[in-house]
Amino acid sequence: MRYDPWTILHRLTRSFVRVYCVFEADLSRPRPAIPHNPDLVVRLFRGIDDLQPAIAALVPAGLTIEDVSARIRKGDLVSVGFLNGIPAGYTWTRFGDVSAKELGLTIHPRTREVIQYDSLVLKRFRRHGLQFGIAAPVLDYLQQNGYATGLAWVDLLNRPSYKNQRRWGKKVIMIIISLKLPGMEQRRNLSLGAPLHSLFTKTCGQK
Repeated sequence: MRYDPWTILHRLTRSFVRVYCVFEADLSRPRPAIPHNPDLVVRLFRGIDDLQPAIAALVPAGLTIEDVSARIRKGDLVSVGFLNGIPAGYTWTRFGDVSAKELGLTIHPRTREVIQYDSLVLKRFRRHGLQFGIAAPVLDYLQQNGYATGLAWVDLLNRPSYKNQRRWGKKVIMIIISLKLPGMEQRRNLSLGAPLHSLFTKTCGQK
C-alpha cells in the first residue's frame, strides 16, 4: 500500500502533536461552482419522525443505532448521499454544543451559527466528487432557516478534507495545536488566530 508524505507524517506525529484548523463558512456568500455527481441522491433527516429512516440509512454506513438515535434526539441534522440506493457518505450538523473528543474540548456555536461535524464518504465511493454534493443541501437548509455561519474543525494533516474546506471558500479563523508529550498526564491545547476560549471550553463529555 502506498502512502503520501502527509499520511506518513500524520501517523508518526499523531500520538504527540495534532494540529487542527477551525473553518468558518459564511452562508451568505455565493458558493463556488463545484460539479456534482449526477448519480448522487441526497436526503436530509432531522427530528423524531425521521429517526427510523435515518437509522436505516446510516447503520449500513457504519454508525450504530444508539449513536444515530442520540444525535437525532438532540435535534441534529444529517445529510446522507446515496449512489444506486446504497449509502455512500454523510455529514452531520448540530445546532448546539459539540464535544471535540480528540481535543478534550467542547465547541460552542455563536449566534445564528451551527457546528458541522462527523463527515465521511465511505472508502469505496471516494474520488467520485460526492462530499460537496452531500453538504450542499445542508447549506440550503441552513440559509432558509436563518443561520449565518457554520463552523468545522479539520486535522491539518488530513489533506483531502483540508483542501475541500479551502475549495469551498471557507476561511480559517483559528488553529489549534494539541500537545501530549511523554510525561504529560493531560493534553495541552494552544490556539493561534483567536483565543481558544472564544469558541471552546474544556470537557470530558461525549459527543
